[in-house]
Amino acid sequence: MISKRASLGLKVIAHIASTPSHRTTTADSLASATGVSLSYIEGILKDARELGLVQATRGPGGGYKLVAPLGDLSVWDIVSGFGLSNSSTPKPQSSPEWRSTNLVSEQAFLFEKAFLQDYLLSDLLTVLPESGSSKPTKSMAMNFKPLPSVLIPVAPNSVFNLSNFLKLQAA
Repeated sequence: MISKRASLGLKVIAHIASTPSHRTTTADSLASATGVSLSYIEGILKDARELGLVQATRGPGGGYKLVAPLGDLSVWDIVSGFGLSNSSTPKPQSSPEWRSTNLVSEQAFLFEKAFLQDYLLSDLLTVLPESGSSKPTKSMAMNFKPLPSVLIPVAPNSVFNLSNFLKLQAA
């Protein structure tokens, strides 16, 4: 069973992977996109950095970028890195009901694992829309808007020049 943390980790990695390769995604935009607090997202991103999935860039224009190759990354690689459900395994019991229940849960786990290993992250991204809340990296040109043309005011530059200005306006 996939834990809530692993599910959120998958959403975060998918959001980062859906941004263009020349852009980074900030933790703040990830928090607003997932609806989770910034501190919790930073914990998820810390785990993702330790797993070698993302790379962090500091400073203006910085953020997070996917490091792992998208074609080789399966959903299982991400989910297993963030942990599976926290259900503790009960002590072994000899009852037939317990053994059959344990066998069914083990088979379900193996089925889930096999399915998620075959399901690539790139297949998941074809379903998700492209994210628009990312910032360009430092290597790209900063997309500055052109400066407005300078307007020179038509007014006196001091109160002592006011009479001369009014005479020029009247003429």
